[in-house]
Amino acid sequence: MNVYFKNTVIIIFSFLSIFTISMAQSKGDGKFSFTKLVDLDVKMKTETKVIGNDGVIRTTFLEEHFIRKGPAAWVERVIPSIVPAKKKNKSGSDHEHFDPLEGARLVELEKGQLRLSFLQHDEKVRVGIPKSEYPSIGFDGSWERAYYMMTPQEYAALKPSARNSSNAEAKWYEGDDKENYLRILIDFKNAIPLAIERGNLIGTRSLKITLNPQALKDTPKEWKNINTYTPKVYSDFAD
Repeated sequence: MNVYFKNTVIIIFSFLSIFTISMAQSKGDGKFSFTKLVDLDVKMKTETKVIGNDGVIRTTFLEEHFIRKGPAAWVERVIPSIVPAKKKNKSGSDHEHFDPLEGARLVELEKGQLRLSFLQHDEKVRVGIPKSEYPSIGFDGSWERAYYMMTPQEYAALKPSARNSSNAEAKWYEGDDKENYLRILIDFKNAIPLAIERGNLIGTRSLKITLNPQALKDTPKEWKNINTYTPKVYSDFAD
């Protein structure tokens, strides 16, 4: 796996894991529907900041294109145009290594079963990922987090915040514990957060995700063409 991708995933999921839910009492007001499907075209930005014990401040910033259509969620990293095209990474046995950065992640819910695939556009390949390999590619197996950006358990642990929102359809929620904070601006109409802010109270770790959702006007060309992609499985890329 691409080292930068892996390190970034570890950083982001370490933030997620420390909030998986330390509050014992459910406080969510039940307004959010985890069965509501809304087709959306979302621009998503993620920023993290970590201050290490060595005094070094490490920051990351990334943008992603997030699309929801029916019971499916598509996320693709936005690679700046100045980044050189990547060379194919092959092992000594001539197996091509799998790199999630080279395409899009597609999470589908079919008859209650989750299906995870990665689409590699250049090679026109669709790689199916078995459940046993979810941790190795940074996926926690949650349909709700893939589609709604949070789980029912996380929402249940939130309480309404006094923080004002400029969006009439959105409301702030919070979920502090003794060491960490969590702030989520939830858009009930579109069933999606507009902002997620996490961090520890001493200020050495923070994560901020901002989402700009628009109505989905057209499905991406690559998504329309995935039935023409060559199917492969994750084990095809093993040495």
